[in-house]
Formats: sequence, structure tokens, C-alpha cells
Amino acid sequence: MKYTLTFNDGMAYTSPDIRRKDPGWASEAGARRVGIRELVLNIPGGKALVLEGFEAYNFFVEASQALGGSGANIEAFNFCGRWHGYVVTWRIDFKTGQITKLMSLDGLEYFGTATRGWREGLMGEKARSGVCPLQ
Repeated sequence: MKYTLTFNDGMAYTSPDIRRKDPGWASEAGARRVGIRELVLNIPGGKALVLEGFEAYNFFVEASQALGGSGANIEAFNFCGRWHGYVVTWRIDFKTGQITKLMSLDGLEYFGTATRGWREGLMGEKARSGVCPLQ
């Protein structure tokens, strides 16, 4: 699973496989770039999650660690878009592959709490998001 950020100036960044490597949300080339036009996540099984037109974007991982264990186990990936005080969160359960769309007020996007790490987007007249087949 890789995501691609396309910026306002047409430059693009594609992440490493986020199931196995640091997703790089804050550390990838272009981390200081602003104006994300579109975020596309390639999902196994020939699908893509697309978010575009949002004023800000966020991505975070849910992980767990057994007591006394080493390393973390990824539980889910979350991709968010904020627009006019609302947040859409697409949660992809890593184990089952189930994709869930959640809507919330800004600041309540993760089980009623705020998240950090938002990246500035390029707000459009409409914000759109959805899962579609890869072409």
C-alpha cells in the first residue's frame, strides 16, 4: 500500500509501502511543501482511495504492542480530509481489509479527540473522497 501526494505545482511524492516502512508523512521529500491537491492510496485488490479538494489532510496509523513484546502490530490506517469545520476519515482495517468512512466535527476526528500532523491542502469548491477501482 503506497500513497501519492500531488501538490499544487504538479510535483508528486509516492510513499514506500506503508505496511512495512515508515510511512514518511512528516519525513518524506517535500515534507515542507504545502498545497496538497490530491491524495491517492493504492489498496490491495485493485482499488484506490482518493481525497481531493480539502483544506488539510492527515494520515495516521493505529498500532498495538503486546506487554513485554517488541515492535508494534499495525491495526489500521486512517486518511483524513478537513473541509469547512468537518473531517472525513477513511479507516482501513489492516487485518480484515474493511474500509470505513467516518464523518466528524474538526477536532473530534479520532474517537472524539483531535489529531496532530495536518498538512495544508489546496481547498476546492468541493471536497471529494471515495474508493474506486484502479484503472
